[in-house]
Amino acid sequence: KNNTLYLDLEELKYLLAESVEELPGWDSQQKLSPPYRQKYDLEYVKRTNPRSASVMILLYQNEFGEVEFPVTMRVASNGAHSHQFSLPGGQFEEQDISFDETAIRETVEELGVDYGEIEIVKQLSEIYIPPSNFLVYPYIGIYNGEPAFTPEEREVQYVVPLDLSAFMNADHEVFEQEFSGQLVEIPGYNIGDEEYLWGATAMILEEFKDYLKIVLNL
Repeated sequence: KNNTLYLDLEELKYLLAESVEELPGWDSQQKLSPPYRQKYDLEYVKRTNPRSASVMILLYQNEFGEVEFPVTMRVASNGAHSHQFSLPGGQFEEQDISFDETAIRETVEELGVDYGEIEIVKQLSEIYIPPSNFLVYPYIGIYNGEPAFTPEEREVQYVVPLDLSAFMNADHEVFEQEFSGQLVEIPGYNIGDEEYLWGATAMILEEFKDYLKIVLNL
């Protein structure tokens, strides 16, 4: 494997915005799907009136010209997603008008970045999150300039910028997680210090990775 994949943000922006290739969807997502999770019929799910949310894969260039995207560690609550890495995002609100607007608004709120510098280039496949009954709409956005993250303390403990090239070359691993007293083997990405990206976030990112490989002919 060639581990140094040079990615140019302008080129990525163009390729993603112009791409007409079909999204891999569940074929990608299932590779990172926890074992207790089944495939959901999204058309059926939509008829059951789930709550809607959006998340953002926000690509930007750091000071060294490398493309990165942020994931966040949420403030631990007793909710279903505490101590789990997330993509910036949140629940659709009436004033948003569209799901991509939700992704932008929530990213600005959580990371403290500049609203005017975010440009959405692609929507990925929706994913259903059964414990919270959310249907999540993921977007790929490009940030113009280098963002200064000032996380919203009530929601975000800290932000981890991930290197896109390293992520494209990484393989997922299996780690053990305890659920109701039972150890379960879960696929995820080790991002250092025994911290794993897993669950819906990893499933979304897996489709993102596979789609980029299609678009870049990798």
